[in-house]
Amino acid sequence: MKHIATQRAEAFYRPPATMPGTAWDHVPPAERVWRWYENRAQRRLAPPAGILLGEKIYARINHNRWVADCVCGSAQVVTPTDPRFACPECGYGWAQILFPASPEAAEEAVSARAPHERNWWHDDDKSWDRPRPTLPEKGPGQPREDPVPEPPAPEDPAPEAELKGGRS
Repeated sequence: MKHIATQRAEAFYRPPATMPGTAWDHVPPAERVWRWYENRAQRRLAPPAGILLGEKIYARINHNRWVADCVCGSAQVVTPTDPRFACPECGYGWAQILFPASPEAAEEAVSARAPHERNWWHDDDKSWDRPRPTLPEKGPGQPREDPVPEPPAPEDPAPEAELKGGRS
């Protein structure tokens, strides 16, 4: 399969065709989303001024792009070379993005898949959309060991049932 690099913010957020391709080279990659969004929305947007202390967001690979999800449900393409995130949709301030120790290793781990199937999550990320682990496949002739559900806990009788069954 042809090598297709994982998309990062510096390559994803590019100036419009009416501007030179190098027009945003002086803009840090985490801030290019604001320029890109301004161009699409056709209105001036200002990134937040402050940093959200202690706020961290896990980066993940989604369909061959490094992304970070905002609390509002939006997401932006991000990059390990500028691990910051601020949302132009809701104005959520600058938060730190947590990338793996080696982003290149994560990219390599998914590189054999088709680009639309290249998904990776940080081990500590508890995102709602993270797939659950699948059961290991058994070889031919071996029975599959499906998980056995626990029986429901016995319920205490309702107070009305005690009154009806007891005295009149």
